[in-house]
Amino acid sequence: MLFRNDGADANSVDVIAIPQPSHSWLSGQLVRAWGNETFARPSPYEEVCLGAALHDIGWLSWEVAPTLNHETGRPHNFLEMKPAVHTELWTDGVNRALAFGRYPALLVSLHAKTIYTSFFNFEKAPPDDARLVRSFLEKQEEFQRAAIKALAVDPLLAADVTPQAVERNRHLVAATDRMSLEICWGITGEVRIPGVPTTGTDVTELHIRSPHGDPADLVITPWPFATDHVQVFCEGRRLHGRFTDEDTLRQALRDAERAAIRAVFRRA
Repeated sequence: MLFRNDGADANSVDVIAIPQPSHSWLSGQLVRAWGNETFARPSPYEEVCLGAALHDIGWLSWEVAPTLNHETGRPHNFLEMKPAVHTELWTDGVNRALAFGRYPALLVSLHAKTIYTSFFNFEKAPPDDARLVRSFLEKQEEFQRAAIKALAVDPLLAADVTPQAVERNRHLVAATDRMSLEICWGITGEVRIPGVPTTGTDVTELHIRSPHGDPADLVITPWPFATDHVQVFCEGRRLHGRFTDEDTLRQALRDAERAAIRAVFRRA
């Protein structure tokens, strides 16, 4: 779960709680709008769009009954979860995505690899946690090899499972995931997104800013989209106050007022 401040000041106890699958859906919208003379159109198009939209599908069951962080009085956010929990969620996510197809599941699995290799500190983690994550990544690498082998025999997909193509799509999902996170948190200044694929093996850095301090009104350079105007959105829930009881928290989320998270990208 993600949170955006929903009060007049940074210390407000009111937040907009955004479920991980909703943020993931926004990421899929960004990929669907992607592509021009500088930024390669996703390929295979529908599979990559779907893979981006499903990248947090493993959180579905957790989001139905989120756990309470007793220190914050809010649901755990995704950064607070322990490896025993989030490796299970990622495993479930890959299995759920496989019901849609091998290519979307491959991208979900590869995104898990991106997250763990980029942000999990094996040297500082407790030994049991490090072993658990290494075991998870080994199993995912086995799945990735098997998925690529199965997809490579399809003449319509063979070109999209070369190492270069797979890496480009992995980086695209990672970039749009980061973009979606920043949109959900609320961009009021400038954000830089590195490692964004353009064409071939080339990458660049995107700069996103809110020229008027409005997180719904954004400009981005260089321009990665196929049209001159792109609107994306997802849905959160207004959560008031803090909680000491998990059942009360879950009921409050079920009863919460809908909050639309919207952002319009325009050329600078």
